[in-house]
Amino acid sequence: MTVTPTYQNQSASEALGLWEPRRTLTLEAARRHTERVKKLRWILIGIAGLMVIALIWEFSRRAPAVFPSDDPSESVKMTNPRFSGRTDDGLPFYLTAKEAVRMAADDAAVQLVSPVLEFYRDGVSRKSLVIADTGTYDDANKVLELRAAVELDTDDGYHCVTSHARIFTKSKTIEGDEPISCTGSFGAVKGNAYEIRDNYKTFIFKNRMSAVLEQN
Repeated sequence: MTVTPTYQNQSASEALGLWEPRRTLTLEAARRHTERVKKLRWILIGIAGLMVIALIWEFSRRAPAVFPSDDPSESVKMTNPRFSGRTDDGLPFYLTAKEAVRMAADDAAVQLVSPVLEFYRDGVSRKSLVIADTGTYDDANKVLELRAAVELDTDDGYHCVTSHARIFTKSKTIEGDEPISCTGSFGAVKGNAYEIRDNYKTFIFKNRMSAVLEQN
């Protein structure tokens, strides 16, 4: 009996025999790829950790931020400033100066160089004038403090010289704790302190007043 070989079965067996090693190689490649991915992941995690450590070290080396605080010595300087306001009875007054300096420590007070105050005693009088070398103006309370070479010239002809005047511009009164000398139609009067009241019309001389009166 002659047996004819079945080439179809042989081919299938050969194909099956070749597939097994290929399958083994494919699984091995997959394992190697997985290992590479794991290693790469750990490398990236390590790099990220090193970057975090480097950032922490860099920030720790830097000096802490210092925010500037308000410096009481800081100031704002103005040239030819002009202030204005109204008295309690509604009359205007104007304050000018050559220079003004506003300090950060007290923003309500303004230091003045060569201040000039113009005011009106009443609604029908001409303007009166006060000048000085230096002064301080409290803009909130409208109080003007003058020092050194203070001169007052009123619309009715009185001229006074002193070294200190505290002028309450709203109530129209003046007081001073330094000697004052005034001249006018009445003559000459001196005092070691003084007050001017009643819309700048009444002069009160204090502490040993002396006067030379003239008869009209």
